[in-house]
Amino acid sequence: MSLTQTQVEQAAELFLQAYNSGQQIEQLPQALEPQSKDDAYAIQAIVTEARCPEGIRTWKVGAPNIETEPYAAPIFESVVSASPTVIPADSLHMIGIEVELCYRFNSDLPPRDQAYSAEEVAAAIEGVYVAIEVVDTRLKPWKTCAELWKLADNQINAALIVGSGTQDWRTLDPAKLAGELIVDGEVRVRGQGAHSVGDPMLLVHWTANHLTGRSGGLKKGDLVTTGTWTGMVFVEPGAEVVGRFEGLGEARVSFPV
Repeated sequence: MSLTQTQVEQAAELFLQAYNSGQQIEQLPQALEPQSKDDAYAIQAIVTEARCPEGIRTWKVGAPNIETEPYAAPIFESVVSASPTVIPADSLHMIGIEVELCYRFNSDLPPRDQAYSAEEVAAAIEGVYVAIEVVDTRLKPWKTCAELWKLADNQINAALIVGSGTQDWRTLDPAKLAGELIVDGEVRVRGQGAHSVGDPMLLVHWTANHLTGRSGGLKKGDLVTTGTWTGMVFVEPGAEVVGRFEGLGEARVSFPV
């Protein structure tokens, strides 16, 4: 059974209070727990309208494996920045880091009756860029709560830093690409061919069609970031972080105390 509209609004209000106060939600009411992805997306939509009324231009997508339906979550424009950038450590409850590939579109993919083919989506892409997703959450019990709570919380996104990349992205072989997470000058993780679904373009294609029925489709300049190549790694306040794909580019962020 899905949540009622009233329950969706009440759940969204919990997140809005957490954003506005800077305090995490201590306890999650069982009666408001999302029962489906549609419930989680409905909560996302209300929070997004309040936090980002100008609209969403950046989305995150992920899936644990090729057999599982992906999920999508908005990233607010206020937390998307170009590399290098600085995020004060005390603005976060935790500092999770993921190294990703982010695709920028150079033409619109508006809603239509027929699904977009993989080649149509590829033709609309301007380039691919190295990105660092910073992970934080409004949920105090995020480690033990239902997964759909995290999806409702924009899949626990805090920020996205977009670095250098290439427009010649079709020549890239996902099996040979290696994402590196470098913390304070030391390579912490190196994942070659380590994306959860193999080729992240599978997720970009899914997202393009998912959003035609959800947010009016994708527009020129929109970004889709496609999940980690390095797992989620926690770093301490004061860390200097680099995400890198050799031969492609890098992104940088620091977290001063």
